[in-house]
Amino acid sequence: MEMGYNRSMRVGKLRGKARSGSGPPRRAGRRVGDAFLVVGVLLVAAAALYGAHAVLTNWLIRQDRYLPNGGVARLLLPAPTLTPSSTPTASPAPTAPPPPTLTAAPAPTPLPAPPPAPVQIQIPAISVKQSIIALPRTIDRKTGGWTWDTKKLFRSGRSDLVGHSQGSAYPGQKGNMILVGHNFGYGYNGVFVHLGRLKAGNEVIVVNQTGQSFRYRVMTVDRVKWQTKSFAELTQHLAFLTPGGPERVTLVSCAGAELEPFPERVYVVAARVQ
Repeated sequence: MEMGYNRSMRVGKLRGKARSGSGPPRRAGRRVGDAFLVVGVLLVAAAALYGAHAVLTNWLIRQDRYLPNGGVARLLLPAPTLTPSSTPTASPAPTAPPPPTLTAAPAPTPLPAPPPAPVQIQIPAISVKQSIIALPRTIDRKTGGWTWDTKKLFRSGRSDLVGHSQGSAYPGQKGNMILVGHNFGYGYNGVFVHLGRLKAGNEVIVVNQTGQSFRYRVMTVDRVKWQTKSFAELTQHLAFLTPGGPERVTLVSCAGAELEPFPERVYVVAARVQ
């Protein structure tokens, strides 16, 4: 029994020591918590006071009695004197530079008017006396080269005309005057059907619009093939159709057959007789 009593007493003492050892830390924790609580209350109170002060200040600013205090004399400000400003002197407008003098561009030098056009041809050796009309150039659809629209030379029920190739020389002008005529018409002989019969020395007379006559003497009569229509053949024909050179007249017609296609061209070249 004594041993049990002693043992229980020891256990009680140990428990009492454990309880007495935990007392001081608990008190310190309470003190720290109380301090934080006080600080928080003070901060909340300070914030409330600051807010109330701000609200009160804004309210007082809106009241009439805040600034004008009855015990303080009002500050009288003199009425502002309006000093008329001097009328600004208008600065003279900048002088505009004089407009540039427009110099008229020189008129282009007009091209000299061509001499009077040929209107008639006479070839006594083959009994030709026929009118001449202007013959415009056109593009051959087959070859793509330039040619002349000789259909304009045909006249219904009447003998055909002679055409002056556009771009060639005029009577009395340096260069080659090209006159074209048909060898056969539709059922009749054309104006140049006997052109190949001419010989060197035969006379060709061309009359212009003013009635002036220009005399030429046949120099050469040539027949040039026109069968294959190759570049070599074309080069031979172009030798007679060049526009430059001395003053002369070149008569051109088809030849070599009485029906199309005509395998030749005949060229008669006559030089001017002064």
